[in-house]
Amino acid sequence: MMGQRLREARINAGLTQTELAHIVGVKPAEISQYESDKRTPRWNVFIKLLDILNISADKILGREVTVISDDEDYTVKLSKKDLQIIENIRNNAKLYKVLLNDPNRNVKVINNNLKEVFPE
Repeated sequence: MMGQRLREARINAGLTQTELAHIVGVKPAEISQYESDKRTPRWNVFIKLLDILNISADKILGREVTVISDDEDYTVKLSKKDLQIIENIRNNAKLYKVLLNDPNRNVKVINNNLKEVFPE
């Protein structure tokens, strides 16, 4: 997935793989390998890519989600594991409905029950 997001950022910047490679100081084949997830850029190259493409590491790594509400737009940073937890909760209709009713209270209840099941 990182490669796909990198490719999209490059295209949005109006650059070819060859042009980006020249700017970054790598071979065009390396850019192709990054975009196809066959290779991960070295740290210094990764930083250059972020700067040149004007994109955040969180966005490239898939850790940024834009949420649109009636009031405002805002960004939430989530890990892949966070997204898995949310997906599992949403797939359990009863739990999801209970949590929606009073999230703070219900998380406290779950936490207290976890202490009984998994004492420290």
